[in-house]
Amino acid sequence: MNKRFLIIAACLLTIDAHASWYGGVNLGINSTNIKKNLDYPLAGTALTSANYHSGYSGFHGQLFAGYDFDFKEQISVAVEGNADLFTGRALYRINNWSFLANVNAKEKLENGFSIFLLPTYQMNPYVKVFAGPGVSTSRFIINSNDTAGNEGVSGHFSKWLVGGGLKAGAAASFTENLDLLFTYQFTQYQNASWTNAEPVSGEFLRGHYQPHAHIVMVGLSLHLPEVIRYSK
Repeated sequence: MNKRFLIIAACLLTIDAHASWYGGVNLGINSTNIKKNLDYPLAGTALTSANYHSGYSGFHGQLFAGYDFDFKEQISVAVEGNADLFTGRALYRINNWSFLANVNAKEKLENGFSIFLLPTYQMNPYVKVFAGPGVSTSRFIINSNDTAGNEGVSGHFSKWLVGGGLKAGAAASFTENLDLLFTYQFTQYQNASWTNAEPVSGEFLRGHYQPHAHIVMVGLSLHLPEVIRYSK
């Protein structure tokens, strides 16, 4: 799916059409949920599994730039790249995990990048709507305190996760080249797996983590003067 998306985006760059560059900034809130599955002990005959969720909300910032192709009077398609900053973190605590020691763990998405293919419909001279699929990658981080026993997340773990998503919204024109944006973005990330040893028993625990993020933003988009591409 990701390869097909990139091929389609590349093909658009070779099509003859009225086209223009644009860029801007979005500010808003991200709501992130992390689904977890823990298996312990891996070498035991009686494997115990636990499933639960943790979530958080925080400020979100996004820089974007894109190339917009006008095919008809009311229809266009944009290829857009984003750079994202996530804030906030999920905190959870397990009391008396081992020898009265507690577990305090923190999980979060930190930053990321994405590319979207956004078909756009011009409803009237002042308002247009857009929606389309995309591919994202973001850094997922787990931190926990050191305890006598832990749930497999002792210390620090980080991994860049890839996911698929959807971006949709509306743009209201202030001027010919300046738009006010209202945007919703969703990304479902791949699983991250981590296996670690419990310090006391020496048994191994495996954790599977799968985050997804909902983002609501308001922003400004500036369009550069339109250029026309010609084939040779």
